[in-house]
Amino acid sequence: MNGYMGKILVVDLTKNELKDEPLNEQYARDFLGGGGIACRYLADMIDEKTDPLGPDNPLIFMAGLLTGTGGPSFSRWVVASRSPYTTFYGDANGSAHFGSELRFSGYDGIIIKGKSEKPVYLYIKDGKPELKDASGLWGKDTHETQAAIRKEYDDQRTRIACIGQAGENQVLFANIMTQDGHCAGRAGMGCVMGSKKLKAIAVRGKAKIPMADPEKFREIAREAMEEVKTGFVTQVQHDTGTCG
Repeated sequence: MNGYMGKILVVDLTKNELKDEPLNEQYARDFLGGGGIACRYLADMIDEKTDPLGPDNPLIFMAGLLTGTGGPSFSRWVVASRSPYTTFYGDANGSAHFGSELRFSGYDGIIIKGKSEKPVYLYIKDGKPELKDASGLWGKDTHETQAAIRKEYDDQRTRIACIGQAGENQVLFANIMTQDGHCAGRAGMGCVMGSKKLKAIAVRGKAKIPMADPEKFREIAREAMEEVKTGFVTQVQHDTGTCG
């Protein structure tokens, strides 16, 4: 199906298992990408009794349909779970290059289940995922964590989403940070990540996102970019910020 990588990585931290699953095409057609698909998957996996900080509460990372295709603001990704802050559905939206690189690594999304006994991080390169020991990263802040992982792989283009001490200590409103300053900052998703002893997700890849008509898409994306640059809303937000 054009526009999608076509698979989801499912990680069971309790069993230390990783497996690829086909992206649910009906969900993709109904909900397109990002928060829509993440919410639909989550609805299949939890109920009103699910403990937000328990192993049965999944943490779902999902890239948007247009993420990584090169258009204006086409970099968004969502992380969703049952929120420990509200106990209802929660998601947080992130930017920078993590979502695009997730798709370039071969996946539309990642579903994290279970809970690890020790700190770990997930590393994906070109469709090959690994769980790595993160004991040496536990206790570090998000800047230190990202720098350490990039140094380990000698690759400054490795994109990382991680938690700091707030997530580790399960502060209810903890963020997930990426690229030294961008955050997925709502609903306590960093708290859920910390409860699973998952310090970080690092992604790298060179896969291409399949398109039906790449040239036409690029033409439309260029037109959209010009509209975004000159639009009234863009000018207002440039001066006042996204809250107006």
